[in-house]
Amino acid sequence: MRRKREEHAVSGALCQVIGCGPAALGLALAADRRAELPRLLAEGTAFLDRSPTPAALGGLRFPFLIDANSVGRDFFAGVRADGAFAAALHGRAGRQLRERHDRGVPLRLVGAFMNDLSRAVEDVLPDGFTYGADVRGVRRNRDGSWTSVDGAGSALVTSESVVLATGGYEDTARVSRRYGVPPGRLIGSAQLLSGRLDEAARVIGSGGRIAILGGSHSGFAAAQLLLDRFGDGIPAGGLVLVHRSISLSYADLSETESVPAALVGRLETCPESGVINRFHGLRSGPRELCLRALQGHEPRLTLRETGSAGARTALAEAGLVVHALGYRTREVPLFDPWGQRIPTGDGTVAVDDRCRVLNADRTPVPGVFGLGLGYARSDAWGRRRVGINTFHGEDAERIVSQVLATAMV
Repeated sequence: MRRKREEHAVSGALCQVIGCGPAALGLALAADRRAELPRLLAEGTAFLDRSPTPAALGGLRFPFLIDANSVGRDFFAGVRADGAFAAALHGRAGRQLRERHDRGVPLRLVGAFMNDLSRAVEDVLPDGFTYGADVRGVRRNRDGSWTSVDGAGSALVTSESVVLATGGYEDTARVSRRYGVPPGRLIGSAQLLSGRLDEAARVIGSGGRIAILGGSHSGFAAAQLLLDRFGDGIPAGGLVLVHRSISLSYADLSETESVPAALVGRLETCPESGVINRFHGLRSGPRELCLRALQGHEPRLTLRETGSAGARTALAEAGLVVHALGYRTREVPLFDPWGQRIPTGDGTVAVDDRCRVLNADRTPVPGVFGLGLGYARSDAWGRRRVGINTFHGEDAERIVSQVLATAMV
């Protein structure tokens, strides 16, 4: 049975994972690949999530109407084919992902697979998941262990190490102030991409324009969704995408030959995969849309650089502005043994190359790790390494090895 919030605290665990979203599953997957899952279970691992039930949490995993910017294999690559969680590979979603291993896949299919994977993990850790655990802080004890607490200050779990996997959020209030966009005219890209299209329909139906703030995958995916849903109802220039810069992803250098030289831009080759602009370049549908717009083949979409007169006019006159400027960390406050908050940055919590959470002085906080969207590592160019295959792969493995090393001390 999966546990709901209990009245007594769990103590003596090796590790507690706060947040049970897609990235958090990587800890169990990595341990299984390394043949260390029995040790991780024996030492004690607790997963905590504020969602009241598994079903409620499942509804939050990739509920979007668009395709992923990765191919199918990226979402199941971390699952050991003959391991403890292989059952997820043989379910309906797993089979469809494997059939499309080298092609793009709908994010809702990815969400269904992540839910199957979560059930497989919970079947192996039947007492390891606690729902309805609204963690409001984690305090360090004098012996070096960490205790998570709820809003009332009650202890939840005490463990030797902590993995923060609480994800991120779109700070629309901050962007509203920065760009002078009234809150009532601003919507997060995640809301739009998950199907909240009523306001967009109203603006388009009344002949208004929609501005999209951000030139990332989310920004162009939002534009693509609006074009697909409203078609010719969007007039020429009806969508304006405001961006700082635009980067395309390339499988290798030869692929740049098919793109006009003026559009190629800066090239950053990932030393691990050989992919160019791996963690920030546009891929698949959004990439194609971007090229059509740049070449003048999509008159309904206009591109404007941030700070230009055209960008300022678009933001001022738009009936709706879509926030697509990325995510900030959904932070869990950390406290020292004397109750003082440990500063960990402003908006986005940084981690080092070993996934250790850093304080404001860029020093690792002992025993605290970060995993997933809100705690992504950076590559050699400072780009955040965001991807399920990264979170379930090398990031999770680095954390598991350090957590288990603590158990041997």
